[in-house]
Amino acid sequence: MAYYHSPKEYEAKTGKRFSDKGASIHRTGSVRGMVKLGYWDKDTDKVRCGSYIYLQNNFR
Repeated sequence: MAYYHSPKEYEAKTGKRFSDKGASIHRTGSVRGMVKLGYWDKDTDKVRCGSYIYLQNNFR
């Protein structure tokens, strides 16, 4: 599981574009809880942008 603190950091480290089209939770939510309950895959990237954390599904 890779967690990035900004879209700019995500794009610089992975070479992929940030997308806000995927699932998201508020920053006070639990990423670990979303993975534990099976809503999010643990191997996908998560990016925090402002007050939300976005799941990156590599949309083109």
